[in-house]
Amino acid sequence: MTPSGEHGAPTETSPPPRPWRTWVPPRSAPAQLDFPLVRNGLDYLTSVVEHLDENESMVTPRDVKYAVLHLQAAVEVLLKARLMAEHWSLVFSRPEDATRKALEEATLSSVTTDQAVTRLRNIAAVPITDKEEKALTGLGKHRNKLQHFGLTAPARAVEAKAGEVLDFLIRFVDEELLPRLGLEERKEAERALRGLRGSLVNINTFVKERTNRIRGAVKKEGAENRTIRCPDCDQMALVLGETAGPDGEPVAACRFCASRWEPEELLSFFRAEGQDEPSELNSCPQCGQWTLGWGGADPQRTRG
Repeated sequence: MTPSGEHGAPTETSPPPRPWRTWVPPRSAPAQLDFPLVRNGLDYLTSVVEHLDENESMVTPRDVKYAVLHLQAAVEVLLKARLMAEHWSLVFSRPEDATRKALEEATLSSVTTDQAVTRLRNIAAVPITDKEEKALTGLGKHRNKLQHFGLTAPARAVEAKAGEVLDFLIRFVDEELLPRLGLEERKEAERALRGLRGSLVNINTFVKERTNRIRGAVKKEGAENRTIRCPDCDQMALVLGETAGPDGEPVAACRFCASRWEPEELLSFFRAEGQDEPSELNSCPQCGQWTLGWGGADPQRTRG
């Protein structure tokens, strides 16, 4: 029993009284982990964006470290997801030894990133440029050093390389994975991507790498005179007449955030402040429609 003074007051030898605190029930563990291949890869990507989002807080070397580790994990998982869409045996390091049992129990020896790139190119006809392959290889080297030995390197340089790979992965998911997913899985993936895209514009390295690539592609295609600033992501990447809508009419598609716009929807962004209705200045001299705007990537030409 703890000694006490008069009226039960604690003596010098008594422990200090515990401060009052609200009882908190013990935290229960989730029933199970549920991260199938694509969900798992996109979850890693979400973590990368959270670490590199400069709008939330200053990016620290520790942020770059975990962004690299999780980005490499995303690469490995999402490349395998595309191989699985081609044929499940392709995720084995030796397809001739592939068995369903090893796949289901996850006891297989799986492909390396280099092997996955080669198989995606040669078997699945996935377009992966030499520059993109070099970026993937460089990221793998940084990851191995961080994971196993430690790495001393300029954080911004490592972040820049991560930005290149992040740019590649977003395009890869958009073009190579989403079209091959089932309806429910695709909806889930698109929801995850919508959450990612809002933060991607805050990552300077991602924006620089992606906008440079888009600018080069637009110039090569001669589409500068119909490229405008996207109202969604504020990047000069919205190409008019890019794809056909349900009725075969041309629509605008943003190559940065993948949003799509009908001409009529864009018209309000071309109107002067306080202008409620289109004016003659909005009339296209070729088709007569009130869908003419200014401010494209090529300032020497009119945009229609």
